[in-house]
Amino acid sequence: MTRRLRELETAVQHAPREIHECAGVLHMHTTYSDGTGTVGEIARYAGERELDWLIITDHCHMEAFARGEYGRYGDVWVLIGSELGNEHGPNHYLAFGIEDVPDQSDPARMIERVHEAGGFGAVAHPHERRDQFADMPPYPWTEWNAPIDGIEIWNQLSQWVEGLTRFNRYHRFIHPLKSLTQPSAATLASWDRLNRERPVVGYVGVDAHAIRYPLLRGLVRVKVFHYKVQFRSLLTHLLLDEPLARHDYARARDQVFGALRSGRHFGANHRGGDPHGFRFFAEHAGGRCLPVSTLPAGRRTRFRARTPLPGRIHLLRDGRLLLRARGRSLSYETDLPGVYRVEVHRRGRGWIYSNPIRLVSGVRA
Repeated sequence: MTRRLRELETAVQHAPREIHECAGVLHMHTTYSDGTGTVGEIARYAGERELDWLIITDHCHMEAFARGEYGRYGDVWVLIGSELGNEHGPNHYLAFGIEDVPDQSDPARMIERVHEAGGFGAVAHPHERRDQFADMPPYPWTEWNAPIDGIEIWNQLSQWVEGLTRFNRYHRFIHPLKSLTQPSAATLASWDRLNRERPVVGYVGVDAHAIRYPLLRGLVRVKVFHYKVQFRSLLTHLLLDEPLARHDYARARDQVFGALRSGRHFGANHRGGDPHGFRFFAEHAGGRCLPVSTLPAGRRTRFRARTPLPGRIHLLRDGRLLLRARGRSLSYETDLPGVYRVEVHRRGRGWIYSNPIRLVSGVRA
């Protein structure tokens, strides 16, 4: 087990007295790879959506970082990572907290080298399936024995493309966000399985490219998923101990990457409503613990979830529905080992997905 995984295994995320929530977006591409927007343009779009931060992940390199295009753009912090792996093959990995791109020829060793460099990351679009268009092949993850520390549980662009056909494509071009329903069942099942072995953080990503797609035999090119459109969809909400720094890049970078690394965040489909204020925590041994925490089984632990808007709140244990509640809150007490997480559904769609809290036999308090 790598140092990165050992740190997650022993971590207990105690809830601070006051939580400062800020929202941003993961997984996007610029003109330095296969996107159509510059870093500055994308940051401006994020500012128009009142986001707090974003992370650029161009394929296989960190050109934007090398050019110094990170930092403050208006009210938005721009951080730089990379989507590692063969751009035209399987096994893509979103790497954060690194400054140099490691060798990408072997997926398992690639992740190990990210960890060795002090970084972390997530498997991108792990169960992607595309079979309708030759120019849109799938790029799934196949190396499940690698030291995976995170997984992209919901990828907006992947879901849009996976349901795209020659018959519905015009409708999907006009209403791109209607395709967002819920994460892949296969991806959620793999995430739950991995968490039974060790803590694995879950992420949501927009996978923004703002691609120009040819129609009418190439006579017209339509921009699919403008960045501004995607910034109204799958957002990541960080739970910080103090407000996000406004003028200190190094401090803001540490805050964003620290929360992402530890799992102190949740993902939400903003088409279901504003999720600000959602909380999932465990009351254990007189304290409150946030995801991602590993706590000892055999001691009474009460799980609580609350939402800012009414919905269908599901508490899952090892991937199976344990309790369903309608409204704005859920409470459940247990001492049984398992991986516990919350999903909230609203308006017939997945809305909010928490990171897990693990109860494990033999773990010290």
